[in-house]
Amino acid sequence: MERVVEWFVAITAAVIGLSHLLRPGDWAEAYRLLHRCGRPGAFTNGALSLVPGAAVVAGHGSWTWPGAVLTAFGWLLIAKAAVCFLAPDKALRSMERGGRSPRGFVAAGLLLLAVAGWACYCLSRRAADADPSAAADPARVIALCDPSLIWRGPGS
Repeated sequence: MERVVEWFVAITAAVIGLSHLLRPGDWAEAYRLLHRCGRPGAFTNGALSLVPGAAVVAGHGSWTWPGAVLTAFGWLLIAKAAVCFLAPDKALRSMERGGRSPRGFVAAGLLLLAVAGWACYCLSRRAADADPSAAADPARVIALCDPSLIWRGPGS
């Protein structure tokens, strides 16, 4: 299950990170619109963090290196969601700041790309651990990380 979560984080963080970098004005507008909705907007923002955060934590409970970084990322998403649900006025203040400054989305995009890269690193480490001879051959590491193998269990 951890491998599935690592793929999920790699893909979603890369796409959303690139979107933050390439379309920061659109993200700022989205936050302005959510902010205008008031507390329901804060709840919506919280749900958008709670779902992936809970998925990461439920499927990636590892606190060993290097996977612990992804588990911590999942808990940070849950913490953000908790603020949105339990202290929506505080979340709205943050959303208002985000709506005024697209530059913050650029920084967030860079951070998400780093998280995506870390997830890919975890996948390559997992592949190398499964087949130590693959560590010396990058093509074999890539083959071991083939997305079509995500749903196959051990030994299948």
